[in-house]
Amino acid sequence: MKRTLLALLLISFGAYAAPESRQSIHDLPQSKQLKSVKKQLISEQKKLQEKQAQQKRAQEILRQTQLAIAAARRELDELNRQQRTSWAKLQDLQNKLSQLQTEVGNTKAQISRLLVSNYKNQQPNSVVIFLKNADSNQKARFLQYSRYINAANDAVIKKLSEQQEQLEQQETAIHRELERLKKLAQVQQKKLHELGQSHQAAVADSQKLNGEISSQNNKIKELRESEQRLANVLSEINSKRIAQLKAQAAEKQKLAKQRAANPQNPPTKSAPEVEMVQKFSRLQGTMRRPVSGSIAGRFGQARNGGGIWRGVFIATAPSAVQAIAAGEVVFASDLGGYGKTVIIDHADGYVSVYTGLSSMNVALGERLLARQSVGMSGTLPTGEQGLYFEIRYRNRPMNPLAWVR
Repeated sequence: MKRTLLALLLISFGAYAAPESRQSIHDLPQSKQLKSVKKQLISEQKKLQEKQAQQKRAQEILRQTQLAIAAARRELDELNRQQRTSWAKLQDLQNKLSQLQTEVGNTKAQISRLLVSNYKNQQPNSVVIFLKNADSNQKARFLQYSRYINAANDAVIKKLSEQQEQLEQQETAIHRELERLKKLAQVQQKKLHELGQSHQAAVADSQKLNGEISSQNNKIKELRESEQRLANVLSEINSKRIAQLKAQAAEKQKLAKQRAANPQNPPTKSAPEVEMVQKFSRLQGTMRRPVSGSIAGRFGQARNGGGIWRGVFIATAPSAVQAIAAGEVVFASDLGGYGKTVIIDHADGYVSVYTGLSSMNVALGERLLARQSVGMSGTLPTGEQGLYFEIRYRNRPMNPLAWVR
C-alpha cells in the first residue's frame, strides 16, 4: 500500500512539474524586438537597393551629359574655326579693297589733274601745234591712238569700279557670315553653359547618392551589429531562464520525493520567489514610472531614427531611475545601440529594460526591491536625452504604459 501511494505521488508531481517545464522552455519564442530589428534591416536593404538603382540612373544621366558636353564643345570648336577662317578671308578682302581703292583714287586723281590742266590752259599746246603741222595720215593715226588710250583708261576705271563694288559686296557677305557665326557661337556657349550646369547637378546628385548609399551601408552594418548584440543578450538571458526552469523542475521533483518519503514534515517553498511571481502579475496598472518626465516616444510609434518604439521613451533631464518592481538584475552593461542598459527579471517571464543610462548603481545577479535605484538617466546613442524603458513578457515587448502610471 505504501509503495502504491509513493508511486502515485511521484507520478502526480512529475506530471505537474514536467509539462510546466516543457511549456516554459518551448514558450520562449524569438524576441519580437529582434524580429523588428531584422524587419528594419530588410527595409534598410530595400532602401539601399533603391538608392543603388537611383545611382545607376544618375550615372547614366552623368554619362549622357558628358557626351552632350563633348559634342557641344566639338561644335563650338568647329564654329570657332569657321569664324577664324571667315575673319582671315575678310582681312584679305579688306586688304585687296584698300589696294583697289588706292588705284582707283590715283586714276581719278590723274584724270582730275588732266581736266583741270586743260581747263586752266587756254593756249594751244604742243599737241594742237603737232596736229596743225602734221599730214592727214599722221593726224589720223594719232587720233586713233588717243582714242585707244582713252578707251583703255575708261576700261581700267570701269574695271576698278566694278572690282571695288564686288569687294564691297563680298565684305558685306563676310560680315553677315561673321554675325551668323557669332550668334551660333553664343547659342552654343549658352548650350554648353546649360550642359555644364546639368553636368554639375548630375555630379552633385551622384555625390549625394554616394553619400546616402554609404550612410545606408553604415546604418545596415550598425543594425546588423546591434541585431547580433541583442541576439546574444537575449540568448544568454533565455539560456539562464531555461536553466532556472530546469532547476525549478528538478527541485519540484526533489520536493515530491521528500514529501512522499516524509509526509508528516513536508519541506517549505522558497518564499521570495513565490512572492515575486505572484506580486508582478498582480501589479499591472499600479506600478510607478521608473523616472519622471514627458512621454516623447510611445509604444508602437515610428521612431525618427528608423524603426518603431518597442517601449516608451521618457524625455527628462538626468534623473534617478528606479526599478518598477522587485527582481533580479540579469544584465547590467553597455549594449550597442542602447548605451548603458539594465535588465531586471521579475520572474514568471516578466523583465523590465532600462537603457540610455549615464551611470548604473547595480550589478549582475543583484536582487532589487521595488523603487530601488538602478542608475541615472542620460542620453541614447541616437541623441535623445532621457530614459528608454521596456517591459517584456517571455521576450515579447509589451506596452509599458499599460503597466505603469
